Amino acid sequence: MMGISKSQNLKSNDDNLRKQAILSYLALVSLWILANVVSEGIEEFSFFFETVFALTQWLVLRRYIRNLGWWILTSIWGWTIYSILIQLFGVRNWIATMLPEGDMEIGGVPIGVQVFWASVLLRLLEWTIIGIFQWLQLRRFIQHANWWIPASALGGAVKGGLEFSIRTVIDGVPGALVGACGYGAVTSIVLVLLLKNRIHKRLKRRQTFWSSV
Repeated sequence: MMGISKSQNLKSNDDNLRKQAILSYLALVSLWILANVVSEGIEEFSFFFETVFALTQWLVLRRYIRNLGWWILTSIWGWTIYSILIQLFGVRNWIATMLPEGDMEIGGVPIGVQVFWASVLLRLLEWTIIGIFQWLQLRRFIQHANWWIPASALGGAVKGGLEFSIRTVIDGVPGALVGACGYGAVTSIVLVLLLKNRIHKRLKRRQTFWSSV
């Protein structure tokens, strides 16, 4: 009987751990998307707030990774390098000249193919560079952190496409915030996979602590 009872307790603990893990994943996804949307809303006020995303992202990540203070600075470095490429070296114009001209429709509204894909590629470039600098921090604490670079790049491309599409097709809807939500959704999935082991270990420690009390 004691063996059966012990087995049932272990199964119950495993079930509780699984439920807590799912809730933790959802919390991370929600907080990460919110952090990026909030930062985008703040950035709308002034050019000088362009790098506030580094702070809001760090506020989320510090719950899972200690000693990640350099995240803010490295993210700002990545954004600065992107800005230099755009402002001083004319990368924006170079990208535009590579793209075909013509029209396409989104939601029944005709838009320029060149303008749309330029928006996508510019955001892809921006978040690829930022992602590389952020990876330099993540790799110190997390295995397989190299997945963050393509995740950040894809998130940036989605952000650029959504920003332009929403701004063009739907009046009154802030395209920048929708784009930030898209970036946050894409990157949060990879973030959950990267932090999965850390979340599990933290939940197990908490469960062990309360079991011993």
